Amino acid sequence: MAPSGEVHMDIAFAVVTTAGGVMGYVKKKSLPSLLGGLAFGAAYGATAWTIQNHDAYVGHTVGAATSAVMATMMGLRLAKTKKVMPSGILTGLGLLGLLYHANKARQWA
Repeated sequence: MAPSGEVHMDIAFAVVTTAGGVMGYVKKKSLPSLLGGLAFGAAYGATAWTIQNHDAYVGHTVGAATSAVMATMMGLRLAKTKKVMPSGILTGLGLLGLLYHANKARQWA
């Protein structure tokens, strides 16, 4: 079964965060980047799976929480380092995901 339109963003976020973590490890040997990328990739993948196969409200709630955590963590890093790449980009993606998932969770409630 093809994924519903509600999970496309989470699939994209899973790919972007996982690939970014792997790139951070390959380029800078940053284990925190690898672990963070894999963790957020898995969380967004689980969000997509939950929305598609289980309960859309629960999935969007988990997606909103995941996005809030990412936006907060990377926003703090952006404030500390002032580097847009990768912390600024991931802060923006986290905020976008938070707005999307909070709106969708409200619709499904």
